[in-house]
Amino acid sequence: MKKLTSLILSFFLLTVSATGALADDTDTLYQSAEIERAFLVLSDDKGTAEIRFKITNQSSGRLTIIGVAGPHQIQSRILAQLDNQRFAELRSISLEPEETLDLTTSHMSIRLSGLPNSFQNPEKIDLRIILSEGELPFTAHIVNGS
Repeated sequence: MKKLTSLILSFFLLTVSATGALADDTDTLYQSAEIERAFLVLSDDKGTAEIRFKITNQSSGRLTIIGVAGPHQIQSRILAQLDNQRFAELRSISLEPEETLDLTTSHMSIRLSGLPNSFQNPEKIDLRIILSEGELPFTAHIVNGS
């Protein structure tokens, strides 16, 4: 009986140590990304804004952005510019592992609306990128648009 218990315990410990090699799979729960050059460009009426940033997927799986949330009742829309006057709304943006997307220079952006009228112009704002597998907090610098 002692040998059977030792054998089961050994098998259990071997299984636990072997699954430790799969630690990278936790990226689907805690997706990792690097966000650089994040800034929020306020419109003239300060009720809407455009969020711009550069993001690099550092996880081993696909990273899917579905929006942005903030401290207020902010609504977000992912937009792609088709020409000078036409935009298309996208449901999401996906990045493969190690892929980088620069929303500071591309034809895509995330437009925020529902900013309160009393929204003061602080230097920074804390926001969260809403992912298909969770959220990713980041800080954006605030600038006035032209």
